[in-house]
Amino acid sequence: MKKSSIRDIALIMGDVIHNRKVLNPRLTGGLCNKLYCLMSACEIAQKKNYKVLEPQFGWKSKMNFSEIYDIDYFNLTMKELTGVENIMISSRQEVSEKDIIQRSISLWDYSQKNIRRLRENNIIYQDSMMVYLMKSLKLKKQYQDIVFENLSNFLAVQIRIESDWVTYSNKVEVSQNETLLIDLDKLIEMVIEFNSPNKIFFTTGENHQYIKDRLSEKGIESSFFYDPSLEYEINAAINFEILSHSKKFIGLSRSTFSNLITLKRQLLLNKNENYIYNYGEKIHMRSDYGLYPSAFESINKNPSLK
Repeated sequence: MKKSSIRDIALIMGDVIHNRKVLNPRLTGGLCNKLYCLMSACEIAQKKNYKVLEPQFGWKSKMNFSEIYDIDYFNLTMKELTGVENIMISSRQEVSEKDIIQRSISLWDYSQKNIRRLRENNIIYQDSMMVYLMKSLKLKKQYQDIVFENLSNFLAVQIRIESDWVTYSNKVEVSQNETLLIDLDKLIEMVIEFNSPNKIFFTTGENHQYIKDRLSEKGIESSFFYDPSLEYEINAAINFEILSHSKKFIGLSRSTFSNLITLKRQLLLNKNENYIYNYGEKIHMRSDYGLYPSAFESINKNPSLK
């Protein structure tokens, strides 16, 4: 991961803890967009010998990193991988205002510039912060327990038909053979043709029971996890892990959620049965470690590992 442009996100830096400055990153977007931003913050911290103040997650209400993930595991793994001691500090740790310096940087732009470089060279660096971060994330125990309860040997599918995705799909142009917004009945037909499953696990952001009923009408038994008492991004983080450990995974190349799941599955878990449904009205195996948003490239590119 390399340097990039500066814009619009707060970095709070204070020489307060063992002479190390502290970055306070504001993460943007959904769960996996926020993870890309966190990759950038951790890369900057590694290069500059800073610490990162644990950032906020959450879609409908704000929460700290440590309310979803195990911060101690994160720090221990990051130390093993990068040599940086305690790269993330708890938000409960006080930072004196007089030691705070502010400036602006777009962590999302930073991450995307790095990824564009990887795509241009068709390569994935196994010692990159993108890979290190995926190795360092571990859910808190109560959420890990939910993952274990929902693990199965079934096909798992990410279905993107939520209202925010409908809005997004109306704004974005893709190639002629790509389908950004899938018709649910068409997707079910594709899944049946692909695997003839009698049971699947699916994840989506809305209308879970409606999707379950439509699957049932087609003879497919299905299950999902969504707990309305949990914040939206906690649900997303739990589903991320369930899908990562499924036998087969079908997603779409235009989703950062699908792409990071594919990276984890193919590179870290040696699970190569990863597919997309957003190209040519068929389900295709992807070979790109989740690197490419283009559907065509995701099924035709095979990045080198360095």
